[in-house]
Amino acid sequence: MKILAIIIFIFSVFQTSEVAFSKDSFSPAILVDDLIITNYELNQRELFFKFLNFPGDHRKEAVKSLVEDRLKERAAKKFGIEINREALDFEMTTFARRANLNINQFTQRLEQAGIDRVTWENYMKIPILWFGTVNRKFASEFSATSQNSLNDTQFLAKPEAQVLLTEIIVPTKSGTEEKANEIVKKLREITTLEKFSAAAYKYSAAPTRELGGKITWQNISNLPSAVKPLISGLSIGEVSAPLPIPGGIALFQLRDIREEKYKIQQSEFIDFIQIDFKKNSKLENNLLANVFVCEDLYSIFNKFKKTKIIRKNAKTNSLPKSIQKLLAKMDKNEFVISEAENRNSRLTMVCQRREMNSMSKEKMQEINQQITNKKLYSLANSYIANLRQEATITYK
Repeated sequence: MKILAIIIFIFSVFQTSEVAFSKDSFSPAILVDDLIITNYELNQRELFFKFLNFPGDHRKEAVKSLVEDRLKERAAKKFGIEINREALDFEMTTFARRANLNINQFTQRLEQAGIDRVTWENYMKIPILWFGTVNRKFASEFSATSQNSLNDTQFLAKPEAQVLLTEIIVPTKSGTEEKANEIVKKLREITTLEKFSAAAYKYSAAPTRELGGKITWQNISNLPSAVKPLISGLSIGEVSAPLPIPGGIALFQLRDIREEKYKIQQSEFIDFIQIDFKKNSKLENNLLANVFVCEDLYSIFNKFKKTKIIRKNAKTNSLPKSIQKLLAKMDKNEFVISEAENRNSRLTMVCQRREMNSMSKEKMQEINQQITNKKLYSLANSYIANLRQEATITYK
């Protein structure tokens, strides 16, 4: 009887599988060269995008993303890039946390919607593989030092756009999607900053709710890639298109925008000599005739045992204002003779000027990373476009 029960159970599982998966579920839907995308994968990706309230036509977006996934996976294999389980778990944890869930809870939500955990994992692993691939392929492009990057005048000449945003995240739970969409529709009709901020107090599930949804100045280059295109082109007071995220729909209102160049402040270091000596017109004439560089002063004044040659190398702004003012008028290897205390003469001569970057190491690294990210983003887009163009894509 026990054996019979097991047989009946196994038979029932197979029967259930036939209901859930038609005979065409795992047949090819798309061929990317010799790489297969099954109908099951396509249907699952479409369901996943629908679950996330992904904008656009879910079917078309599923097709596009799966084709690019295959191309990116193949490129990753070519460069020996493999998925790191720890990195994947971290990204999945971060993704689920946006919906205030852990991985298991988010997986349960997916399964309730008919979506396999593997579908989610496959969606999350591609960006990790692609990041490694692009970095390895274009590593030689970024062999320049941080200083060279900072000297990229084309970059430094471009102002960095910064935005002030107000955010509202309208929570979505199973069975409340229609109500959430109605709220989103009303919020998008708001045109004043005050009303949108008041709505954040009322509707938003974001941590910024208690601040009326207000976010401090943000560099556009630092915004998440999904947010950038929504913000681009907005007028002040205008509300963005909705952005589906796990457990909610995000909206952003532009409060203000400004452009700010990266100002790399330079601190001047100056090497100069000062010598106090008794007034002597003959000596002064000798100096005018024979001193061309600082080293010439040593050969002349070493004869005067009581005369001290004081040479300093200091930040200009650390010197007394009177000396700063004097040095500001002088070029390298130029000297002046002025009156000193006790009716003596004072020679001041500039030996060298040099500028040092006073920007902190952390800020230099931050800017350098932004330069690298911009270049990588551009190269990655070109690379996937080329891979897609070179591939033969067949739709079954």
